[in-house]
Amino acid sequence: MRGFLAACAVALAAFALVAGAVHFALHPTTFKIAIPSVNTLDQRVFGQATDMLRTSRSPVRVEVVTVENAKAALEQLAANKVQLAVLRSDSALQGGAQTVLILRREAAVLIAPKGGKVQKIADVANGMLGIAADGPIDGALLGSVLEYYGIARDKAKYLPMPNAELVNAFRQKKVDALLAVGPIASKQVSEIVSEAARAVKGAITIIEIEEADAIAKRIPALEKLEVEQGAFGGRPPRPPEGIDTLAFSVRLVATEKGDVDKIAELVKQLYLIRQNIAAAVPGAGLMETPDLDDPTPFLIHAGTRAYVNGDEKNIFDRYSDWIYFGAFFMSGIGSAIAAVFGYFSGSRVDAGQAQLRKLQELLAAARAAPDVSTLDRVERDADATFDAVYTHGTKDELSASALTSFNLGFSELHRCIAARRFRLADFRRDLARACGSGAKP
Repeated sequence: MRGFLAACAVALAAFALVAGAVHFALHPTTFKIAIPSVNTLDQRVFGQATDMLRTSRSPVRVEVVTVENAKAALEQLAANKVQLAVLRSDSALQGGAQTVLILRREAAVLIAPKGGKVQKIADVANGMLGIAADGPIDGALLGSVLEYYGIARDKAKYLPMPNAELVNAFRQKKVDALLAVGPIASKQVSEIVSEAARAVKGAITIIEIEEADAIAKRIPALEKLEVEQGAFGGRPPRPPEGIDTLAFSVRLVATEKGDVDKIAELVKQLYLIRQNIAAAVPGAGLMETPDLDDPTPFLIHAGTRAYVNGDEKNIFDRYSDWIYFGAFFMSGIGSAIAAVFGYFSGSRVDAGQAQLRKLQELLAAARAAPDVSTLDRVERDADATFDAVYTHGTKDELSASALTSFNLGFSELHRCIAARRFRLADFRRDLARACGSGAKP
């Protein structure tokens, strides 16, 4: 019994270790994502992603951490308090941030009445610019663009306002031009263009930024984006022909400390649900991976490169060393269990064999006993052997076959002792008769 319990203890310990290793390997990885408080759109995006990844039992999870601004997000990322952050392209060029995914590109769509004060981008200095914004405006990129045209930042006049008020201000001529910022294909931008056209009875122009390519080369955070003919619908189509404008990107970033395999798995899982997210969150756009062949000032995370190049590792690739180690470990555990059984079984065999040999000696001595005193000694030794066997039996140190052999052996020994006593008694009687008959006259 002790051997069995010891083997069970070893087996249970091995099972616990294996179960712990499997739990560690298969437990979902959770990524904390820092998102500035003004970026309510991406808070909704990753709120949806959280639910979708949990529902699909994905091997990765995300948790949104709201921070004050982009600077705070970079600080949290650098301090390893979060593993990811959502940043605009100008912030994504700072602090060693590496792009994991491009969440969307937000284009600058400049709308003005035909024949008004603003007919080209340089005319912005002559009028009031209304900017669509549901939160505070960060004028860093706008100021850089205006400076390209020789317009001092403090000379530019712009008025940020919610989308719902923007068109009314345009209709009432409180602003001379509108700047809508968002994905080209978003419903939000299309509605602003349509409402602006209705406000001035269709007489609007969507101003092209002809120098977009040159500006993008000077300002790495910006890129040239083509707005195709009819991108905003309408009849006639708006714009009537393709035009160039500027855009910035919103990026999911990590640091180089981010685990390559885990980041690759995150990109894979987000790609699987990106269309569902785009459908659930208006204006979210379709996530995409950066073009690895396109020269870019942005650092690309190695996990993203692994995913794009098809080099991501599956669970066996990731934990192959642990699997081989586990195989060797389990082999060792098996050997240990066998050794434990062998040790305790050996002890049982040794104890049983020693007593069986003693029993055989007593049987031989009983059969050849020359006198009753020898039989008495054999019987005392048999009693002592029985006591020893009984003690070993209570400690579960004897096998069932040994106990059966002892049972038969003791029965045979008692029979032999009784038979030998009978023969010795007959021999004494015969001897006494012979002696008595020889003494008569």
